[in-house]
Amino acid sequence: MSTLAVRVGGAEFGLPAGRVREVLRPPPLTRVPFPPDGVCGVAQVRGTVLAVVDLGARLGMGPVGAAGRLVVVWGRGREAVGLLVDRVVGLVDEGGDELPPDEAEAALPPGWLAGVSVPAPGRRVALLHLERVLGEEAT
Repeated sequence: MSTLAVRVGGAEFGLPAGRVREVLRPPPLTRVPFPPDGVCGVAQVRGTVLAVVDLGARLGMGPVGAAGRLVVVWGRGREAVGLLVDRVVGLVDEGGDELPPDEAEAALPPGWLAGVSVPAPGRRVALLHLERVLGEEAT
């Protein structure tokens, strides 16, 4: 299974590429009252209203930067959510080494980190259990 690497702050995170529908510039957002943690509003994308989650805020890293941020529309079937990230790095080669979640997991709530991929020397990509990060039931 391929992984799409995205950058949030100074860290790279991996999203299951099979669940990424598209990457686009952020559309205009409509704020909603009393949103859950990390939800910055809703947006209309191709006739569908999506909740938009600031991945940096959701991971406790602070909001993503305003310059060059993109939305990764992620979902399965008719369910989808927009994720604000600082940038999309690209696909991570699944042939790289994979490390168990160690001290990196201490920075996130339990169960949010699936592992750490090392696609090249000195480069680490934290692989996320996105359903858990978003607070959804596993689908």
